Amino acid sequence: MKYIRKRPQPQELIAWTRAKDQDQDSQPTTWNYDDMPREVRQAVKERLIQEQGGICCYTGRTVTPETSHIEHLKPQARCVGHEDTDYSNMLAAYPAANDPRQSPYGAHAKKDWYDDHLFVHPLRRDCEARLRYGINGKVSPTTLSDEAAVKTIKHLCLAHRELEQMRSDAIYVALIEQKLTKAQARQLMDAMDRRDDAGNFRQFCFAIKQACQKYLKRWD
Repeated sequence: MKYIRKRPQPQELIAWTRAKDQDQDSQPTTWNYDDMPREVRQAVKERLIQEQGGICCYTGRTVTPETSHIEHLKPQARCVGHEDTDYSNMLAAYPAANDPRQSPYGAHAKKDWYDDHLFVHPLRRDCEARLRYGINGKVSPTTLSDEAAVKTIKHLCLAHRELEQMRSDAIYVALIEQKLTKAQARQLMDAMDRRDDAGNFRQFCFAIKQACQKYLKRWD
């Protein structure tokens, strides 16, 4: 999981919510995320993907507008008022909304679970430090007594074998297969915090970064 720094919401969302607020002033009505026009949702999703550097908010998989959906950090079923249209409550997650397959991890696994005190989510600055990834792709709490990290891994199914294998493969290709030198491993580790020319992060960059840190210890 990588920390997400929220950016300004798209103008399309601002204009739509402002119009809804004005309508409500003159003729009280109820409205929510389900009323959001398709073009506004598309603009929101594209902005979310940009701010996340092209990776899924929970899993770190590469996502595009076609392979992701708008995820509500606080589930829609638990939102009150207009929380479900609040940009700060929205993220981009794998898979696509119209994908018939149910993902066994990430947003689909989370469903309606939410606990403000026991959720290590990507909008928390310390999220990267509280989850530990091994060179083999396995994930665990950095501190075993961290109940929130334990609950987050469980409810997002971050230790699912498919996701674990994907992280392991990414680490192997980026680090192990290349037989990097100490200097090269350090360069790779530093690069995992940077976006490429298209503004994207590498898939599973946070796991590769931690694997580099472990790899470098052989020279200590």
